[in-house]
Amino acid sequence: MSPDNLQEYEAVLNSVGLLDFRHRAKIEISGKDRVGFLHNMITNEVNRLPDFSGQYGTLLTPRGKIIADFFYYRFPEFLLLDQERELAPRTIQTLEKYIIMDEVFLRDLSDDLGHFSLQGPRSLDLAQAVLGCAVAPVEFELREVMWGEARVWLIRKNTLAPQGCELIVPRSAASVLRQELLEKGVPFGVRMISQETENVLRLEASIPRFGIDMDESHYPMEARLDTAISLTKGCYMGQEVVARAINLGGVSKLLMGIKIQGKAPRRGSRILDTEGKEIGIVTSAEFSPRLSHAIALGYIKRSFANPGRICEVEFSEGQRVAGEIVNKFL
Repeated sequence: MSPDNLQEYEAVLNSVGLLDFRHRAKIEISGKDRVGFLHNMITNEVNRLPDFSGQYGTLLTPRGKIIADFFYYRFPEFLLLDQERELAPRTIQTLEKYIIMDEVFLRDLSDDLGHFSLQGPRSLDLAQAVLGCAVAPVEFELREVMWGEARVWLIRKNTLAPQGCELIVPRSAASVLRQELLEKGVPFGVRMISQETENVLRLEASIPRFGIDMDESHYPMEARLDTAISLTKGCYMGQEVVARAINLGGVSKLLMGIKIQGKAPRRGSRILDTEGKEIGIVTSAEFSPRLSHAIALGYIKRSFANPGRICEVEFSEGQRVAGEIVNKFL
């Protein structure tokens, strides 16, 4: 990690880091049938979700494979999906396919909204200093705040740190808000966070990323997306496969963490048992300054996916480094 990246990293640990999420897409779902429609489509609860709150969810194929993951928020007049930009076209295409008799309308707002994240122990203080409003105490709860003439959605969201929040703002006001966060954030120790530093932090937090650690070949249970799945709601697309896997243990591999003594392996490196038998594949890896060793996420055969189990990671033919399988790093 470069000196600049290390300073960014330490800001999230000790003060506050600012991330620009311009790569995130936003999809508005409106119409009188919007709540019931989305509830019947995704893996998590929508019907009982209060206004001005949100959750994490996934959209699956009929066979239970992941089409997309996202955060979603319920407003009095519409629902808002927040996801990686490259997932939006497929999400919209899939949802539109199933709008038959429902009064539901989809609108891509990705180019209309700016999106920032503040992460770190001073993040809530900085948000309040800029917006004049305290951040909600409950995870995924949001508040509408008027900042000048711009309406800002202030969301309590701890992702890369135990304390954090996100701000969604009209694109026309995004650059001004970004500048004010940086200027007023000086006493709080704010620093802009690069994608390189963000990747280290999200791996330490054991957060998989679509297109890297999971894709349409995976079930959500394999990627251990437990918070995206409601165990009490009724039918949704792919629900039978999910229920069968949860109740009967029907997945053959699990996304686990691996602590590695040495440098970070490349994506696709083989994970072996102590006898040299392949038991998995690395999906992403970085060196963790906090833990002083490399960490990786990787899919491991279910029978070997036991926390505390010793394994080996193959860097090249004949070069192997010891590792330990874990549920989470922190």
